[in-house]
Amino acid sequence: MIRFILFVLSLGTSYSFADSNYSKEIEKFAEALVFEKYEETFELTGEQKLSIKAKPISSFLSFKECSQPLQGEIVGDKIKSKTSVKVTCNGNEQWDIYIRVQVQTLVPLIVASRSLSKGEILGTNNMELIYKAESQVRGSVFTSTDILTGARLKKNVSSERSIRHRDICYVCKDDKVTITANKNGLVIKASGIALSDGIIGETVQVMNSRTERIVVGTVYALKEVHVTF
Repeated sequence: MIRFILFVLSLGTSYSFADSNYSKEIEKFAEALVFEKYEETFELTGEQKLSIKAKPISSFLSFKECSQPLQGEIVGDKIKSKTSVKVTCNGNEQWDIYIRVQVQTLVPLIVASRSLSKGEILGTNNMELIYKAESQVRGSVFTSTDILTGARLKKNVSSERSIRHRDICYVCKDDKVTITANKNGLVIKASGIALSDGIIGETVQVMNSRTERIVVGTVYALKEVHVTF
């Protein structure tokens, strides 16, 4: 089942009727119509959510309850980012109204919960998960706090700004790291000092603390580098 965020909003028209509270029911009807059409046409993936907002009807306008079930039609029979819906009453008080409904796919991303300084360690106290319109998300972002916990910031990050790959290092220069080497199926671990920064999957230089030999390895996890001979 699609996770659906329903926002109670509406749109202005040139009609005037008796009951202003009925406007909200009209708005919900238009949003539900768009939701049903979206569910028939598209499929959300992963952690995506759906946001459907009807643009507000003017507060100066109200509607008398229709004596018949409301009828609805999506203009053009297509779901767009701004979808028009025609809502019609064929009861004793005949009327129709066009409502503009905004449709957005939301995606998760991790943002700073406050202004953060270079060198800070990321944890549950300084980052949070939010959902944002997919069209507004740029670049490589993180979708889980778990993978970021313990990483260090390489630059300042302002409050509510998304945390990106270029902002952090899992292995940072001068960190004490674990070097894991695999040679002929034999796994050997040693302590080392990082000589450069890197995120998971990047290569970094590290110096073996005992032999002082410098090797190049791949960042595998927080403060862990894998070397293959």
